[in-house]
Amino acid sequence: MLRIHCPQCKKSFFWTDDMPTQGKCVNPDCGWHYNVRAELKKNLSPPAMEEKKAKPLLCPSCQGEITARFSICRNCGYIVLGRTAVRKSVAFLYICLLLIILSLIFKYSG
Repeated sequence: MLRIHCPQCKKSFFWTDDMPTQGKCVNPDCGWHYNVRAELKKNLSPPAMEEKKAKPLLCPSCQGEITARFSICRNCGYIVLGRTAVRKSVAFLYICLLLIILSLIFKYSG
């Protein structure tokens, strides 16, 4: 099945294997003729928005290029968490503090 969009009447319809490869739009008031091969090429080609190169992700601390929003920057070594950057030592201290608090909660809750 292939979805074909008519440029004249702005309607779309599904082309199936039992339909002819060239034919008229399914709207009776429309005189547009479709060609399945041409429509298939339109569907396979990437849209114009994707052809433009996406903006690279930048580290909030040093503005160096990073691979993901949750990663370690190769330039400054900070841990990037969304739009914030944290030093590794500070992140380590927060994790240790969180584990200590959780262990105290589990120890005295039961």
